[in-house]
Amino acid sequence: TAPAMASSCVRTLLGSRCSAAWMLGPRPRPRLYNNKATLKDVSSQPTRGIIYTEEHCNLRESLRKIIEKKINPFVDKWEEAGIFPAHRIFKVLGDAGFLGVNRPKEYGGLGLDFSYNIAVAEELGNIRCGGIPMAIGVQTDMATPALARFGSEELKRQFLQPTIAGDMVACLGVSEAGGGSDVANIKTKAVKDGDDYIINGGKMWITNGCQADWMCLLANTSNGPLHKSKSLICLPMKLPGINVTRKIDKLGMRSSDTAEVYFEDVRVPTKYLIGDEGMGFTYQMLQFQEERMWGVAGSKKFLLYNCRLDGFSGT
Repeated sequence: TAPAMASSCVRTLLGSRCSAAWMLGPRPRPRLYNNKATLKDVSSQPTRGIIYTEEHCNLRESLRKIIEKKINPFVDKWEEAGIFPAHRIFKVLGDAGFLGVNRPKEYGGLGLDFSYNIAVAEELGNIRCGGIPMAIGVQTDMATPALARFGSEELKRQFLQPTIAGDMVACLGVSEAGGGSDVANIKTKAVKDGDDYIINGGKMWITNGCQADWMCLLANTSNGPLHKSKSLICLPMKLPGINVTRKIDKLGMRSSDTAEVYFEDVRVPTKYLIGDEGMGFTYQMLQFQEERMWGVAGSKKFLLYNCRLDGFSGT
């Protein structure tokens, strides 16, 4: 499975040096990063490899300048606050083209292949926390792949294009209090009523949920077989009946806001359906494929950085 492959890749990357850290036993860890340890301790220069070209390296260098100027100086403040200004940071990244690297040019993307996404994900590992890269990943590789691939032209113009531009913040609504990894058993329902769906239920642990303008929502649209009864819907987050009940206070990833969201008779047009009704489970599994690949790439430098803090050279 994709999660298993991701876990294997991370283990291979870190090898015995990081595994040795677990042998040291429990130890106190700071909430914020140690300012004395910088990412320069782990080589921050992108190196060419099997897939990386000069264009990949140039893209990473441009992103690194944004990270060093617009993000890293404020990370500790945002970690303490438990939230970062997503609209402001996403607009900076959107203006530079980093929120639609492999998305079509007609919707504001750069039109590059997925290898450039991986290069960008690796470079985001230079951010001195995990929450902000995760929030960016939701925007680029978790909430939007199905929309870009299967959405109607109208939906792409209304939701994808402003998300790529950084004018909208997106979130992904899959996990529920009683169904996190068990996607097939989610309970949220979207029942047809004329030209609308009426949505009832709730979602839990929603990254970007407190600031999002729209959600890529997975809901049951029929009572058929579990893997054929679900659909993905573009759900504007300001509609009546949507209640962000709380921002979850977390031990880590603090700068990324995580929400609990409930839906009570939320009415949304059926034209906001992504692709075909009943194909939501399949579409979501495809989104997870991109998410896992992005997550592995983005974790590499972040994990090596933490190994460095633990006293391992990473060389």
